[in-house]
Amino acid sequence: MYRKLLIVAIIFSGIGYLFALSGENMAMRWILKPGTIILMIVLAATARNSAKPYKNLIIAGLFLSAIGDSFLLLSGNHWFTFGLVAFLIAHLAYVVAFVTRWRFTPIQLLALFPIMAYSYLLLRKLHEGMLLGGNAGLWMPVLIYVIVISIMIWSAVISRSWVAVAGAILFFMSDSLLAWNMFVASVSWAGYGVMISYYLAQFLLAKSIEESKRSVISYANHNSPV
Repeated sequence: MYRKLLIVAIIFSGIGYLFALSGENMAMRWILKPGTIILMIVLAATARNSAKPYKNLIIAGLFLSAIGDSFLLLSGNHWFTFGLVAFLIAHLAYVVAFVTRWRFTPIQLLALFPIMAYSYLLLRKLHEGMLLGGNAGLWMPVLIYVIVISIMIWSAVISRSWVAVAGAILFFMSDSLLAWNMFVASVSWAGYGVMISYYLAQFLLAKSIEESKRSVISYANHNSPV
């Protein structure tokens, strides 16, 4: 019952942040932007009978994301870089989490092609926009970030968790919109699009812990002597 209440709290906190965003209420934005992720951390932490390495790594990724959210609330390229680094490490935590559920088959290599194609096209436009906008100094951090989040999506694919895959793709879509709005062309609804897709992504990644719970139970049943 309490987990259902947590999900309701997450939904209302996320919606509250969207209202704070539209009203430019910085106090509420500071509370609700990382606060919504903290509620997801609680949801993840209260999942029972789950694979502990996977669960702990997802929680670490969520915690680092909350730190990144706080940095991105500050203005200036250096704070943006700090936020980028926090999210970069969060993605590495997610990658390691997915690797703990490695279920690789050669056919999964095909998933690399659309991921690489999209990443290449996005990076090409971002590079052009950053050069024109005088943000060339951010190119290398952005390049590394896109490479890592691309690896994160593919590692979700090889974990065969479609909840995690959906979360990873939504995360990339959120970051793509954020970067496009910053460096290529202004998008009027970007703030809302970024946060809605971001919160959905993180929620799905947190919920993917429950799939690791089912895997643990299945493994235990398979190896039971009875």
